[in-house]
Amino acid sequence: MLAAPHAPYDRDWLMARFAEGLEIRMVRPPLKGFVMFQPGRLSWRPIEGGTRAVVVHDLRVAPGPDAAEAVRRLWAGVEGFATYYGYAAVLAVTGRDEGLISPDLAPGRGWMTLDETARKARLWGRVLHGPWPLARLPRDWQTRAALLGAGPVLQTTGESAALEARATRLIEAAAARGIVLRHDKLMDPESARHRAVYPAAVFSVLRDGVRIGGAEMPDAAILAALGGA
Repeated sequence: MLAAPHAPYDRDWLMARFAEGLEIRMVRPPLKGFVMFQPGRLSWRPIEGGTRAVVVHDLRVAPGPDAAEAVRRLWAGVEGFATYYGYAAVLAVTGRDEGLISPDLAPGRGWMTLDETARKARLWGRVLHGPWPLARLPRDWQTRAALLGAGPVLQTTGESAALEARATRLIEAAAARGIVLRHDKLMDPESARHRAVYPAAVFSVLRDGVRIGGAEMPDAAILAALGGA
């Protein structure tokens, strides 16, 4: 179901992640929802200091009167897994951008905000046992972007089939306008943690070493920003 045409994940990407320790948990009917999480050392989100933690990659529930209970059970399930296997903490990044967990589904009591970006991407943490140096988001976003070099660049992780198809369309549309749009596809968790130019990681548009937006930008706006209007 996660790899269906309407679903957010590419099947091949998911299958490869299972070999890296990806876990998926679902709530029992009539509740509807799932959570995906990984060991911090193999996380596909740019978090520093998360090696001894479990990182929640995604959490979604069906809207309705039972949504709050589904959310509570999913977060509790991740905490139970992390506690059983001796992890020091559970981490998650919320925000409105594609690739982040919706703030409406943020964890509750016992969690604390560890870090936050100017665009309201928030790193949450639930410390299970210590002492443990608190994790944080990277501080070198501008440096990461600058390292991608001059000109237009599209950075993706490959996890979303829909976004990869969109990337292909944008590259073709840019080429038709005489613009060479390079595709920087992050191929493994280490690259995602150390090279992603934004906490969501899944889709970033850059020009001359500056991130100008993500999946929230319409194609026309992206092409205009790249000089293709």
